[in-house]
Amino acid sequence: MQKIRILPDEMVNLIAAGEVVERPASVAKELLENSIDAGASAVEIEAELGGKRSITVRDDGCGMSRQDLLMSVQRHATSKLDKPSQLSAIESLGFRGEALPSIAAVSRMTILTCDGEGEACRLEIEGGVMRDLSPAARTRGTTVTVTSLFFNQPARRKFLRSEETELSWMERHVTALAFAHCSISVRFVHGGAVLFDLPASSLEERLRRRFQLGDSEAVLSAAAVDGGTAAELLVCPDRRYAGRTHGYCTVNGRPVNSRAVMAPVEAAFSGPAGHALGICRVSLPRSELDVNVHPAKLEVRFRNPSLVSSVVEEACRTASGGRRAALAAGSAFQYQAAQPSRQPAAEAVQAALDLMAPTAVQSPQTGYAHVLQAGRSYLVASVQGGIVVVDQHAAHERILFEALARRLEAEGEAPSQRLLLPETIELDRRSEASLREYDSVISRAGFEFSISGGTLTLTAVPEGVSHAVESLLEVLASLNDPVHAALPPLEQIAAAAACAGAVKFGDALSPAEAHALLEALFSTAEPFRCPHGRPTLVEISFDELSRRFGR
Repeated sequence: MQKIRILPDEMVNLIAAGEVVERPASVAKELLENSIDAGASAVEIEAELGGKRSITVRDDGCGMSRQDLLMSVQRHATSKLDKPSQLSAIESLGFRGEALPSIAAVSRMTILTCDGEGEACRLEIEGGVMRDLSPAARTRGTTVTVTSLFFNQPARRKFLRSEETELSWMERHVTALAFAHCSISVRFVHGGAVLFDLPASSLEERLRRRFQLGDSEAVLSAAAVDGGTAAELLVCPDRRYAGRTHGYCTVNGRPVNSRAVMAPVEAAFSGPAGHALGICRVSLPRSELDVNVHPAKLEVRFRNPSLVSSVVEEACRTASGGRRAALAAGSAFQYQAAQPSRQPAAEAVQAALDLMAPTAVQSPQTGYAHVLQAGRSYLVASVQGGIVVVDQHAAHERILFEALARRLEAEGEAPSQRLLLPETIELDRRSEASLREYDSVISRAGFEFSISGGTLTLTAVPEGVSHAVESLLEVLASLNDPVHAALPPLEQIAAAAACAGAVKFGDALSPAEAHALLEALFSTAEPFRCPHGRPTLVEISFDELSRRFGR
């Protein structure tokens, strides 16, 4: 008996729709891409109930003739390609001819279109079956309305999430395409309310308008180029989110998910405080890119991913330098930002290093405005457009880490000092196991200890450390942090010693010491995060303060 047979067209269309149409956001994305490919200068997306009830996309693009309209809903019918060689140099967002027939297979869809030469036409399709084709009235362009998504697949419809969740997915897709094509005005309406209206503008203007950023909220911008590969980066460090949903990546005008692009951005601007709002737009020769690797075109393959990452990393470094400049301009404490080509300011670094000693050396008077210590834990200073709050422990960690890393590279281990009286502490099994596992790192960081019967005896600590056992336990906690484990061995040692030696929460600092700490922080190579990736400071704009006070 024959077991293998060709599937009917209806089944093929439903299977294809399952790959292309995952949720209402997929519909909005595909229709918006079609509008962009059609040369539209203005697009409006209107949705109801998170797109589960209806999605309408209107554009002023080239439109379609009656014949093209009928062809557009046939599988693998497209105006984008006509020969195999074009697959290696795709310029358009769409190219497979699957979007409209896939959407039509699982919804009730109406297409109203006019190419500006013949009369307008209206096509109605239900579940992939054409119901009506008739003359209509419309200016040049196309309107596609999709209702009752998955009406003929109840199981798929049950998997849709709440209205808020589906709407958030749709907003992300529409926003990403809006950032990729700033010359096109994009208007998004949901439930009769305008969520955002973005006229054609620059990328920074579009970012500010889309997320309603105040004038005082910093937007860092940078660019880098290597041959034909270029990266443009915009980051708003004051806007942070728990997830990665507000980190946007586009490659040659195509929104995609790419670790080669976003990993350097996250490494530079993300941490326990959250992920910063940002956009990274990459462009490169079409021959260096394969876009035909994902059913929904959400991923790409680079011929040379390491080159792409290095260009993005360079843009991130430039943006970090811009952040320094933004803080320095008009700041109440006018620190001296480090230049890549020279060593940090020696006096400031030494003064900060001296904070480790039992008798802290006073920094010379600098004439700077006051820096306040709050709660014996944070340093607060005024900067242009707001205030900056510095975590004194994390900041001192960064300073010590870079200084110790240089010393370790030269000498092999951190300097230590013997305790006058050894200190002891009882260990639980987990702590004892961790100490034995990281024995080499802890010893090279400047600690000397022995363990007997679950009791730890500490006899030496890194030079300048005044909180002996407390510092060792803090080092142990940091060593168990996955971020720490990912550091190279020498940096693990430097980070452990820096963690031990840094000023603690509760340590009082004089005004001179606070100034020295800030100066030294901004003389480091990476002042915005400690060795473990946590932020050293938080910037709060005056706009944000005004909102908090209801002004």
